[in-house]
Amino acid sequence: MATNQGRAASAVPNWEAALLEQSLSRRVQAAGPAYWGAGATAAPPPIPPIALTGGVPDPESLPFDDLAEAARVVLEREGRPALQYGGPQGFLGLREWLAERVGQADGLLLGPENITITNGSAGALANICETFLDPGDVVMAEAPSYPGAMRTIRAQGARVEGVPVDAEGLRPEALAEAVEALSRGDARPKLLYTIPNFHNPTGATLSLERRRAVLEIARRHRLLIVEDDAYGEIRFEGERVPSFFALSGGDGVLRVGTFSKTLATGLRVGWVAAAQEATDFLVRMRFDMGTSPWIQRLVAEYVSRGLLDSHLPQVVDIYRRKRDTMVTALAEHCAPNVRWRLPSGGFFLWLEMDRRVQPSAIGGLRETAAEEGVAYVSGDTFFVDRSGNQFIRLAYSFVAEQEIEEAIRRLGRALKRADTGPRPGTSQSGPAR
Repeated sequence: MATNQGRAASAVPNWEAALLEQSLSRRVQAAGPAYWGAGATAAPPPIPPIALTGGVPDPESLPFDDLAEAARVVLEREGRPALQYGGPQGFLGLREWLAERVGQADGLLLGPENITITNGSAGALANICETFLDPGDVVMAEAPSYPGAMRTIRAQGARVEGVPVDAEGLRPEALAEAVEALSRGDARPKLLYTIPNFHNPTGATLSLERRRAVLEIARRHRLLIVEDDAYGEIRFEGERVPSFFALSGGDGVLRVGTFSKTLATGLRVGWVAAAQEATDFLVRMRFDMGTSPWIQRLVAEYVSRGLLDSHLPQVVDIYRRKRDTMVTALAEHCAPNVRWRLPSGGFFLWLEMDRRVQPSAIGGLRETAAEEGVAYVSGDTFFVDRSGNQFIRLAYSFVAEQEIEEAIRRLGRALKRADTGPRPGTSQSGPAR
């Protein structure tokens, strides 16, 4: 009797697989492999790792009861409309709430015509790229930057040019030099993608002075700014810095936000705030019949009750404690081999390893960390050119608070084992100032 067992076990590619690979679109080839799938086929680690990888909310913080009550109310009150198509721009009630909230925060008079609801911030960026980018266009972005965004941009056939960051975020002078050099050729940049608040992965927040300088450069060179503010409301200390959207009066800036980091990733509700003309273009390029009207109504019910405003201080306190626990553990177990800067919000710590540590060599940090039972995201993931080998990103948002010290203790052992170089006298280590 014929079975599929032999075929499934065969290591020889069949003709269907070869045909599929030959039939891939240019967008798939340009995007490259999914960064979150890296290592999926690798051998399992010797012991289950404590994961410091995903920038997702603390699972114990998810407001199950309040969301369930909001869902019940929506179904009882709105029933059929909540379970039907809702249009490409999104549910009016949620757009009205967002227009008021963003408008108050940014000092702008906004209406629902300025808001588009998207499938998370990832869907927002995809919509923006499909609307404004052509193959061959140039996009400026921080280096390092969020790899999911880089894949989305590259999938449009656009080219990403990196601009270095430091403790204050994107360096305006480096941006100006890069844009001017490109503009002298045939590659005038069209768009700037930036994460100005609690940057992923570095945790840096762009200063007000730099925001104004970047905005002036963008205006001079007709750069459209895409401001990804996924982490802006996860602030531990310090004053809020005005957004690019606020500083520009809403002109030439698309501000992207999401409920994924403040509420729950599984809701998949994000948004874009923009001038009405830009919003109209974004809606024109929506072919997905809009995101779930049911989920949008659920979120609108939740936030309109003031529940998000009471939820935010609770989760901010959780993430502040986790950050402080991780930093204390790093100082105790890892300081001789790494440097870091204290972020004032967000989900991440960005570690620079001493040059003696060999991250990817045989017996290097990747191997020793796996053997010790701790997982992180390597720095090269966040650079388009795959540089950044001396950095790693640690996420403290998802890991249980009681596991953080043990995770960093394991990382410290892994770092010591991967420290293969000579120690030339003394070196500064620990928190970078």
